[in-house]
Amino acid sequence: MWSISQVVTIGMLSALSIGDIYSRRIPVYILVFCNLAAMGYQIFIGKEDIWLILGGIGIGILFFLVSRVTNEEIGYGDSWMILILGIYLGIWRLLEVLSAAFLFLVLAAVGCMTMKKMSGKYKLPFIPFLTGGYLCCVFMEGILWK
Repeated sequence: MWSISQVVTIGMLSALSIGDIYSRRIPVYILVFCNLAAMGYQIFIGKEDIWLILGGIGIGILFFLVSRVTNEEIGYGDSWMILILGIYLGIWRLLEVLSAAFLFLVLAAVGCMTMKKMSGKYKLPFIPFLTGGYLCCVFMEGILWK
């Protein structure tokens, strides 16, 4: 069964996905709230080792650096969401989510390009793929590690 924190995370990611698809922007106040909620979760409820959380934060910072170097090819909002998930999940679960998200992103890009729906310059919103990656990991966790 899903925990309350997983349901809240899925709801938050789903709402942000809809906003990312339609406006390609994520409001900063929502990201600040999510960041504070993730930190509060780890302080009061979380059972993760501090080194795993710091590793997740490190991956989020790495994505911020990639955003900066590539002139926002990966948006700052996407990087901030990865940082938030790093605080909430820790390094290993974040890497699982990112692996699934990038797999879904590649499949969607190949599908769109083969159907001539977009060119190589088109930018896909990334938060929906993070949501899919998180859902995939939650479902796999429920199936494989009951």
